[in-house]
Amino acid sequence: MEQSGSSIEKYLSRLEEVFMGMVRRLHGELACQMVSGITGSQFFVLKKINSKGRMTVSAVADELGVSLSAITSLVDRLVKSGFVVRSRDEQDRRLVWLEATDKGRDILEKCVEGRRKVAAKYFGRIPESDIKKLIEIYEKILDVMREEEKGR
Repeated sequence: MEQSGSSIEKYLSRLEEVFMGMVRRLHGELACQMVSGITGSQFFVLKKINSKGRMTVSAVADELGVSLSAITSLVDRLVKSGFVVRSRDEQDRRLVWLEATDKGRDILEKCVEGRRKVAAKYFGRIPESDIKKLIEIYEKILDVMREEEKGR
């Protein structure tokens, strides 16, 4: 059910205000839960690599929707910190794989646990039915965004 522009306009300001207030507060608390030695951006890259087992730099950039140069810089720091290793493919030496190290998986686990604590602190006080509805709404918005991308 599509709404007219005028009916949406009256909600946009309030939605933006609520969303930005929530994001600012969560961002601050989530940043405090990060383990020393890893940034939020590095965390997301490491999490993506670890979830797939191994990935190329370009695959990480594609999946996270960021530029290759931005990912390369983050990966360089993850490698330097010992959280990720690069290895050449045995069949195609041009291909370079990224994999999380034991140290990387350990720091990832600590960061995820901290993030879960923050999420539980707030979402644990909201009825499960409301959380399910919130997820459904976000999924609908994401579906609309994906349809827009297909049309480009």
